[in-house]
Amino acid sequence: MRVPNALLCLTACALSSVALADTPFDGTWMMNTSKSHLAGDTMTFEDAGGGSLKFTDSDQSYTFKPDGSSFTTPLGADRTFTKGADGNYTATSKRNGTLLSTATYKISADGNTIHVESKGTKPNGDTFDNKYTYVRTAPGTGIVGGWKSTKVELSSPNALTFQTDSANGVTVSLSAIKATCQAKWDGKDYPATGPTVGTGITLAFTKEGANGFKFVEKSKDKVLVIVHFRAAADGKTMNAKGTDGEGKEPFTEVYDKQS
Repeated sequence: MRVPNALLCLTACALSSVALADTPFDGTWMMNTSKSHLAGDTMTFEDAGGGSLKFTDSDQSYTFKPDGSSFTTPLGADRTFTKGADGNYTATSKRNGTLLSTATYKISADGNTIHVESKGTKPNGDTFDNKYTYVRTAPGTGIVGGWKSTKVELSSPNALTFQTDSANGVTVSLSAIKATCQAKWDGKDYPATGPTVGTGITLAFTKEGANGFKFVEKSKDKVLVIVHFRAAADGKTMNAKGTDGEGKEPFTEVYDKQS
C-alpha cells in the first residue's frame, strides 16, 4: 500500500545557523487531496500454505500467519495481522514499541472489493483516519488474490517543508511525524531520521531546471519511490508526479504553499 512518505521541520535555531538561499521550493507545502490522484497502487495476498499468507506490493514482500502473532517487515515495522470470525482482518503496525496504526480490512460480500481503514496518532499528537478502496484484479478467495486501489481518502495529509542554503544543501522535513533529512542537490543518498521512519530510508534530490527537482526514496538501496516536483510560476502551488521504484503505479500530488 502506497503511503505518501517523507520528512520535515527544523527549528528556527537550526535554520539560523546556515546562510539561507531561497528557491521556488522553499517553505511549507500542504497536499491538496481534492486535486491529487493517489490511487492506483497494487498489492497481492497469496496462500503460502500452513495457514500462512504472502503479502507483496511494490515496496516489499513477506510471509506471515494471520493469527495475531507479531512479525517484522523488510522495512522494519513490527506488525500483527489477525483474521476475524467474519472473514475480515485487523492489522497493527508498530515501530520501536510505539503503535503507528491499526487497520481493518473489510471484504465485500461478493469478494471483489476490500475497504481498508487505517487509524492512529502521529508523533506530534495529530490523529488520522485514512480510507482506501481496493478492487480485485486477480482471482482468489477472501483476501487472497490481486488488488488495485481505486480510491484514497487521507484525513490529515502531512505538510512538507523545504529549506535550502547557499552551500547547495536542502533540509526536508515532515513536522507531523517529526522526520527530517539533511541533503544536498547532488543526487546522492542521504539518511532520513525520525521515530516512524523506516529502516535504512534514504532520500536523494536533483534539480531539474529552475523550478523542478527529482526526488528518490530508497530503503537499503532498493528504490521505493521516484517523484518529479515542479513549482508553479506564481509560487503558490507545486505539482509532484511519481511512480514506484520500478516506474509503475503512477500518482500525482498537488501542494499548496502555506508559508
